[in-house]
This record gives sequence, C-alpha cells and structure tokens, in this order.
Amino acid sequence: MVTLKSITYLALLLLLAAPVTAQITRDQLPPEKASQISDAQLELTNWMMFYYKKPLPDDFPRWLKNASAEGMLKDEKRQFPFLGFAATVFAANSGKIPQWMRTINALPKQDRKTVLIALWLSGTKASQDAISVKPRKKLLRGRNYFNFRTRREPPSLDGINVCYGGFLDIQWGRFLASGSEKPIKNVISILELAQFVGSRQKYTKPKGEKEKQAVLKEAIFRSAIWSLRSNCQMHPEVLTICEQIYKEGKLSRLARLSLKSILIELKPEKYKIDGASNN
Repeated sequence: MVTLKSITYLALLLLLAAPVTAQITRDQLPPEKASQISDAQLELTNWMMFYYKKPLPDDFPRWLKNASAEGMLKDEKRQFPFLGFAATVFAANSGKIPQWMRTINALPKQDRKTVLIALWLSGTKASQDAISVKPRKKLLRGRNYFNFRTRREPPSLDGINVCYGGFLDIQWGRFLASGSEKPIKNVISILELAQFVGSRQKYTKPKGEKEKQAVLKEAIFRSAIWSLRSNCQMHPEVLTICEQIYKEGKLSRLARLSLKSILIELKPEKYKIDGASNN
C-alpha cells in the first residue's frame, strides 16, 4: 500500500533539485542531507537521474558496483526507482546481459537479489536465461519486499495496478532510463483519482474497504501531482511531454484540469490565457 509517509531517496532529490539543470549540486540539498551524502553518492545519483540524455550502457556495470559499494542498493523499500530504471536498461541492452552478470554475481547477496529482480522485470530472453542458473534462481525466488512473484512471468510495467506502492517510482525510473513518453502517460493517468480529493478529511477514521480505498487513492493522486510538478521543473523533457498530452485533449475532464493546474503554475503566461473554454 502506498502512503505519503515514506519518500524515496531518489524522490527527495527530484523534489530538491533546481529547475532545468543537468545535475544536482550539494548546495541544492538541505544542510542535514548535504552532510549525509558523499561526493560519490551524489555523482552516482546524477548519472542515473540524467542517463536518458546520453545513455552509456557500457558504464552500467561499473555504476552498479560503485552504487553497491556506497550502500545505495540496500534497503529494499527504497529501490522502486532503481527497479524501473534497471529493468529498462536491461531490456534495451539484452545482448550485454551475459557479460554484465560477472559484475552482478560479485555484488553482496541482498544487492544482488534486488538487481536480479530488476533483471527479471526486464522480461527479455537473455534475462530469463541469466536467471535460470540455479544459484540465481534460488536467490531470486526468496521472499522479496516488492511482493513480486518471481516464479511467474514478470508483469508489464505499464500494467501494474496504480494502487501498488511502487507504481509511481517505477514509472519515473523507467523515464530516467529512456526519456520515453509512456511512463509519463502512466503517471498522468493517475490524475483521474482527483475525484477522491477530500477523502482524508472526510474519513478521518476510515471504516470498511471502500473508505480506506478512497483515502489511499487521494494519497496516490497527491503523490502523482507532486512528482509530475517536481519532474517538470527538473526535466524540460517531462514538461514538453505533459504539454503535448494536454494539447492532444484525450484526458478525462478531471485529469485534464489537474494537469492544467501544473502547467498554469509553471507556464502561467501561456496557460492562464487559454481560458475556461479549453478546460
């Protein structure tokens, strides 16, 4: 279940980074965070955050090794963005997977398991061949935080239920790896949940599944709005995609109004002029 209580490390950096920059700098972080992150961690984060601008897949094994050494692959519940990112890199570079396995095999057990889950999610023949090796299969099929049933075929990352706790982070990880429009469309689709705004105030002590779901869906909606705004500020490409989707006019009224609220905030000179007729 998704909540607003835990914000991933990557999501925090998305929020704090300044608009239209090609890297996150230490002075953009709050003092308490700036003192906790090493120069190496900051460099590794920037590599992932802007990978889509200039994909360098041959550097991916070294990035995995260094990220693991810096402790950035620990704590499974923080790894949803990584799963989306790595699964997308694996899928786009299936021919490189056999040679990358040497690096993956050398990772600590828990880090290796998380990487293998991303490999499984990529859904390629090369990934299936790689995880069919007995020791990897045994490690992969152990219980995982993500509740993925790795004995089965991997799910489509487009088709994961939006109420799944990692849906948003997985989509943003996919974007960072590809610059693709599809994950952004998936996030925007959540804006239909605007109909549940006010549920948290209405159901302060939710009773029954219907009320609990209403409160949950409001939280998901607010997370989607926040992440879209943050990423539009950080990545001009995301803003361009959002503008194009808005222009196409295929969204429901609630989703369209919600997306327009972001565009008005970021480009008031353009979208305030549109008038009520374009709602």
